[in-house]
Amino acid sequence: MHPLARRRCLAHLTDCVGCLGIAVSMFPLGAVIVRTTDLASRPWFGHVVSVVPPVIATVVAARAESGPSRATWGKRRQGLEVVRRDGGASTPREALVRNAAKILVPWQLGHTATISAAWGGFEKRDPVTYASSLAVYGLIGWFAWTGLRGDGRGPHDRLAGTHVVPAAEPVGA
Repeated sequence: MHPLARRRCLAHLTDCVGCLGIAVSMFPLGAVIVRTTDLASRPWFGHVVSVVPPVIATVVAARAESGPSRATWGKRRQGLEVVRRDGGASTPREALVRNAAKILVPWQLGHTATISAAWGGFEKRDPVTYASSLAVYGLIGWFAWTGLRGDGRGPHDRLAGTHVVPAAEPVGA
């Protein structure tokens, strides 16, 4: 197992609490839309609206990882930071690519699978439901395997040219 695997997992779980907060904060707006319009009765509505929380979470994480701390909230608490292969800070573009691959893509694939299934996708043998379900679980498995084994660089790190290392100096909680 990679030496930072435990700390990275704890950091990820901590960051997931923040992602949950983003999703929960969207609830009041969703409730207003559902009660005042007929948009919720349209299958495309869920797909369009469901992308908002993962986009917000992706941008927040990218800003944190390309900022002075080089880390999200969870990584700071675990004494970790994201750096480029040369040890320098990742650029906003690299951080955005990294977090889009890590947060936006899997989260939205999960939304697509869930929303499609809720509209009877499995019963109708809808290819989108099956493909998105297989893709999201495969992607999660790939991320877990590559993050825990070998050099610890997941697909998102390879894509962005980054990796997670112990922080040069611990940042306070």
